[in-house]
Amino acid sequence: MLLSVLLTTGCPAHSNPPFKDADNGSPKDHGWFEGGKKWRGDFGDPHLIRVGSTYYAYSSPVGGRQLPVLTSTDLVTWYAHPRWSWSGPPRSGYDVNTDPAIPVEIRRSPASDWAKYDNNDALVRFASWGWVDNNLGPWLTRDYWAPGVLNIGNTWHAYSAVRVGLQSDDPHGLGRFCLTVASATNPLGPFRDASGAGPIQCQPYDHDPAGSIDPYPYRDPATGKNYLLWKAAGKVGVRESALMAVELGNDGRPKPGAPLVKLLETSRKYAWEGGTIENPAMITYNGVTYLFYSANFSGVLNAQQLSSYATGYAICPKGPTAACSRPARQAPLLASNGDDQGPGGASAFTDTAGRLRLAYASFWLGENRGAGIHPRRLHIAQLVQDKGGTLRRAS
Repeated sequence: MLLSVLLTTGCPAHSNPPFKDADNGSPKDHGWFEGGKKWRGDFGDPHLIRVGSTYYAYSSPVGGRQLPVLTSTDLVTWYAHPRWSWSGPPRSGYDVNTDPAIPVEIRRSPASDWAKYDNNDALVRFASWGWVDNNLGPWLTRDYWAPGVLNIGNTWHAYSAVRVGLQSDDPHGLGRFCLTVASATNPLGPFRDASGAGPIQCQPYDHDPAGSIDPYPYRDPATGKNYLLWKAAGKVGVRESALMAVELGNDGRPKPGAPLVKLLETSRKYAWEGGTIENPAMITYNGVTYLFYSANFSGVLNAQQLSSYATGYAICPKGPTAACSRPARQAPLLASNGDDQGPGGASAFTDTAGRLRLAYASFWLGENRGAGIHPRRLHIAQLVQDKGGTLRRAS
């Protein structure tokens, strides 16, 4: 979903990805998300937070992990979530099923003993109400998308979209999704679903048949209140997709009776947005509150493997409590450029030096074609705030 650098004729030149997925993999071996290893592979829909001088990045499922987590101290080298225990084989007499360091849900899973020991998933208890997909593997049983993480007090809350069924008006046949929350006492987890018997938020079926996706928690520094943002899917041919917000209570759930606020909806006036906006991300920087969003089609545009997916932003004078407006110059902040295609799923944060940063995922031109793995890799952009609050990518 994007615009700018569409090459006009012929097949665009591209080079091979200059990296492998992980320390244990070759450039052609889309590696194994092994605990503690350096990771450079698939990491779509990233959400990034900073706790002190440590950065935590969360993504949609990778390598058989429902909630993959990376950590970094320099935003360059990223390490996969460690194993829950390092006491295992080949230690004599070790029994993974009695190791208290490994979450009980993993120990009780039908996986092999070695798979249990290797399982470094940060999410260990899934939403009971999610649609069950038995084709995902012995550990994964639900389809999760695009997590967002925030602490409220001493509790960490991980929000995700979970598929609840295949029936919707989604043109790509992806079905219907609703939002859930899991909780933990540590940003590494283990997170356990805390939604109960049903979603914490879901657009009504008759209003938005494909439901709600892309949850993003945000704390308003002006008031100290917490909010949840998400995409309302809209209704094909009737209602545009929109980015919504609601205040959260201290338990991490939408506050009973809190109004649902429409922050922004898809605009057909702006060609680069295509037919949808999604992936809201909010931050207040130097007194200005920004709403970042992805737009257009997240797949490839044509046989040349170009992508129209892009990232833009709006400015929100009243934060998450009222509508936001696009800047006067309507062009994406991040657009496809050469080998870097389809930058989207952005997450805003400040680094240890106080600079405004944007984590996003994109695919390498030529790597997203044919059958097999199509990795969306994690990137970190630095943004510059100009006079009047407009933003641009640092050169």
